[in-house]
Amino acid sequence: MDVLLRIFVEGILSYFSDIFNSMDAAIIVVTLIIDFNYIFSDYEIFKDIPRLVILLRSLRLIILMRIFHLAYQERQLEKLTRRMVSGNKRRYKKDGFDLDLTYVTERIIAMSFPSSGKESFYRNPIQEVVRFLDTKHRNHYQVYNLCRRTGTMACACLIACEIFTTAEDSLYYFGERRTDKTTSSKFQGVETPSQNRYVGYFEDVKNIYNLTLPPRKILRIKKFVIYSIHGNGGDLKVKIIMRQKIVFFCSASKNCRVVHDIERDRVIIHLCNCPLLYDDVKVQFLSSSDLPKYYDNCPFFFWFHTSFIENNRLYLSRNELDNPHKPKAWKIYRPEFAVEIYFDDVKLCLVSD
Repeated sequence: MDVLLRIFVEGILSYFSDIFNSMDAAIIVVTLIIDFNYIFSDYEIFKDIPRLVILLRSLRLIILMRIFHLAYQERQLEKLTRRMVSGNKRRYKKDGFDLDLTYVTERIIAMSFPSSGKESFYRNPIQEVVRFLDTKHRNHYQVYNLCRRTGTMACACLIACEIFTTAEDSLYYFGERRTDKTTSSKFQGVETPSQNRYVGYFEDVKNIYNLTLPPRKILRIKKFVIYSIHGNGGDLKVKIIMRQKIVFFCSASKNCRVVHDIERDRVIIHLCNCPLLYDDVKVQFLSSSDLPKYYDNCPFFFWFHTSFIENNRLYLSRNELDNPHKPKAWKIYRPEFAVEIYFDDVKLCLVSD
């Protein structure tokens, strides 16, 4: 496992360019061959071969030396594992540090969550993070655990500090700062389309509403229109979440009516008894078919904020939906795949917090 992991991380050509690595792999192969012979052959055959006994004793000595070698290389193996987990995110590798950590600006740092115990084997060890911050920014730092919305908040800070005026520019800059293009071309920006959408919301908050929230808008979803989806949509279920609580659930047999429009290649889901929605809303689409479940254990989902809905309609293309936006999902979700939401505007008194 040690050898295979290092080959995977370093690459087969790079690994075997070192003669000691080649010898190490050879010893492993020879050991495995002898082990299999001992397991599946008659041991008495080998007792009458003195040279083989001498070889095995020598091999045991070499294996013992390798164990000490592995103990010595434990730190190097940890580094390789952390690099594999962080992918091509830009790492801080200066002054004896090697951390999944990036200076977005001189005053904003993005990093993976500091870990302890077993997780520190493949993530930033919390002791190293503390040592880094105390060395570089003693008594002048604060750490915020933002889970998976780190990039979103960093981009919002770039807009708030007037380093950039648009969401597009801040998102691109963050991705450029977080990506190490020397190892891969994969763009390590803000992770999901919904997070991108919220950076756009913050652009409006800053530039249009002068850093105050727009007036609260109370809406009710009237129907979903799903374009270019496999099947007739009869197995789809919809879950609506608000303030971390499920406020609505529907399926073809409960709280909604599903219509398959074959001519226009779309499925229309008419909602019955949808509750009033306001502020942050999450919509999940579930399926009993074999649609792949990626992040959040569902085929596709999205977030939106009611105050930013215009003309009681929201259209989200494939690249604006969480999960279908990933290239690995494009064999399931065609380029025309999209979700359109129609709302009813509800003229009621504001809901108090």
